[in-house]
Amino acid sequence: MATDVKTLRFRRELRSEIDRLARRSRRSFSEVTQDLLEEALRMRKCPGIYFHDEPAGREAKIAGTGLGIWEVISACGAGPKNAKTLKKRFHWLSNAQIAAALTYYRAWPQEIDDLASENQRAASEVPEA
Repeated sequence: MATDVKTLRFRRELRSEIDRLARRSRRSFSEVTQDLLEEALRMRKCPGIYFHDEPAGREAKIAGTGLGIWEVISACGAGPKNAKTLKKRFHWLSNAQIAAALTYYRAWPQEIDDLASENQRAASEVPEA
């Protein structure tokens, strides 16, 4: 993927922390910084969402729940993905949490649909006990 070059100055402490994350993940400073910026922008666009490391990688989750956005959205199946449907299936979630999930899904539907499909595929491959 082609990228634009832009010079950016970092505070020493911030640079050290990104360096530490890059070493720990065996990725470049640039890759880690881009991921951090993208997540920060997504969280600003969708208040109530955070990102967490999972075995398959970073995943968007609903704050205060530990639930992945894909988990909530996929529970709707092929039905409508709206606040009423989600509230019916996840009555314990607040309206703000449901709104956060829907806002994220509407902004990045392919990402969420792909995660739901991957999880469904993986679950179908597990042998029954």
